[in-house]
Amino acid sequence: MNKKIMTQQLSAMALWILSSCIVTICFASAAHARNQLEDISFASIPGNKVQVVLHFSAAAPNPKVFTIDTPARIALDLPDTELALAKKRHKIGIGLVRSIASVSSGERSRVVLNLVSLTSYATKVNGNDIIITLNEGSGGSPIVSSGQSIIKNIDFRLGGDNEGNIILTFSEQPNNVNMKQEFEKLVVEIEGVSLPGDLERRLDVKDFNTPVSFVDTFTSGKKIKMLIETKGEFEHLGYQSGKTFTIEVKGLTKEEKQARQKAKFGFTGEKLSLNFQDIEVRAVLQLIADFTGKNMVTSDTVNGSITLRLKNVPWDQALDIILKTKGLGMREEGNVMRVAPAEELAAIEKQELESKKQIADLAPRITETIQLQYVPATTVVDLLSQLAEDGGRNNKNTAGDSDAGATGVEGAAFSSLRVKIVGDDRTNKLIINAPAYNIAQIRKLIEEIDTPTQQVLIDSRVVIATDTFTKDLGLNWSYFKANDGNVVGTNVDLGNPAKNVLAMTFGLLNDNYLLGLEISASQVENNIEVISSPRVVTTNGTPATIKSGTQIPYQTVSDNTVTTEFKDAVLSLQVTPLIIPGNKVNMALKINKDSPGAEYNGETGIDTREIQTSVLVDNGDTVVLGGIYESNHTESVDGIPVLGDIPVIGQAFRVNSNKTAKQELIIFITPKIMNETLSVR
Repeated sequence: MNKKIMTQQLSAMALWILSSCIVTICFASAAHARNQLEDISFASIPGNKVQVVLHFSAAAPNPKVFTIDTPARIALDLPDTELALAKKRHKIGIGLVRSIASVSSGERSRVVLNLVSLTSYATKVNGNDIIITLNEGSGGSPIVSSGQSIIKNIDFRLGGDNEGNIILTFSEQPNNVNMKQEFEKLVVEIEGVSLPGDLERRLDVKDFNTPVSFVDTFTSGKKIKMLIETKGEFEHLGYQSGKTFTIEVKGLTKEEKQARQKAKFGFTGEKLSLNFQDIEVRAVLQLIADFTGKNMVTSDTVNGSITLRLKNVPWDQALDIILKTKGLGMREEGNVMRVAPAEELAAIEKQELESKKQIADLAPRITETIQLQYVPATTVVDLLSQLAEDGGRNNKNTAGDSDAGATGVEGAAFSSLRVKIVGDDRTNKLIINAPAYNIAQIRKLIEEIDTPTQQVLIDSRVVIATDTFTKDLGLNWSYFKANDGNVVGTNVDLGNPAKNVLAMTFGLLNDNYLLGLEISASQVENNIEVISSPRVVTTNGTPATIKSGTQIPYQTVSDNTVTTEFKDAVLSLQVTPLIIPGNKVNMALKINKDSPGAEYNGETGIDTREIQTSVLVDNGDTVVLGGIYESNHTESVDGIPVLGDIPVIGQAFRVNSNKTAKQELIIFITPKIMNETLSVR
């Protein structure tokens, strides 16, 4: 083989190897290319529904979907997906959907739909799209089977990082699952479900080496209660996905434990010991800097000596003690600590703040309008004006803190000279003339202020039940004499009842005389029920009054002038509802049931019944307020003197009458929280 042929073969082999490497690299790149979420769109569609579409660069992944009740959210976990969105938060404001937020962490992304309240929904994967359809026909409440839900299974699974997962499976989507931490236990209470006997047991899971040791499930009254015993420090999370409720219990890392310890005790630094007699302060500071590995800048004005003996003390606590003892202050920026007298640091910061405020005062002002939806423009103007007046006086934060109350991004507080706010009641818009950073602040505040106020329907029923029983016995004696074709008679009536249920007549007759006795008996029962049903709708925390009835005229005399005035005889309901966490309503109630009564000296009196109280009721439940009960019993005897008093025989010459009247006032109150569509939930 000559040299030319060998060169050609080597060149061909090198070209083949190079092409193989390129193909391998291309395939490797293609294999590691991740799907991207490129766009989020939303629209209102027929059937009172809202549709949200997630568009991907490749075939859409199968999401893991779960819901959270408080606050109301629907979350979608997207595996092996990264975000390629222009903005990660979209404000919607259509129906029950307030906004959509997206976040990426590691190899997955999450999309969260923030809702006014939970509702039924459906997800569908269609090519490169995931379509979420939210149904608002149910009034914003999750669709739950009319039958009682049953816990079908309770399972324990081991998750990543020694995480313990307790999984509850229901026959129907649960409506109310509450979870809280009590010391080293997690307490889960479930309402409206039943627990089969074989699931009322204890799960011993301490061998899994998670923070969970035991899981006890049992029936407690009308609720199902689950006690989760734990060990060590942990954090927990509970979320619902369809008919499954999952409780995640995860142990804390070293860093998380240090953060908790710092929040509890204030110091988390590594411990050290210091034992010095009359040592210079600058030297002690240098020792602490060497121990921590941090950079330290000490002012020339720091001087003096200190004697200390500290054993096994966190270094940050030792530093704090030294600084307080010598009247020094410290500011930490990154890995650099600056130490100087406290007055010197305050003067430097004041100078920096004034400099930034001077720069902020020179910033140009612009004019923008903000459309309000729920709150009147004048109300928002009043709130922002108060903030503008108090912001500069009350703000104590540093100049660079953009989240500090009324402090601007560049350090300037709202100022009546720099911020002008005008409300247009005709269009319910705000017109703002201010620097750009102040307008951004105002927009953020309005997002929190301009929200719908919940309303409450107060449904009441006032029942007046009357039960009357009357029993009478009447006698009628008669005597007739016939004489020469003429009839002469007398009659003695001893209380003949008006309504005869039973009447009998006896007579003794001969040629000239007739003696008769008529016995009459009457028994009357009356059952009367008067029902009034006033209803009123009011916003949360706002008093409401409803009245129905008549006004009674009466006359007054003043300065020889007769004036006709009116007084109410009405049914009135006054209520102030307050919605509190836990879907409960606290009501301050005053209920009057007045009616015209008897006349006194020509004036009509008013029979008054009143209840005034404060009650706490679950949404949709009915409370029965204590009624006013009246009972009257009357017995009367009517007879002939002397004859009616004779034993035994006297019964024929007297009449007995019994009358019993009972009356009771009962009031039923049912509060119902309404959603934004004014339907009861």
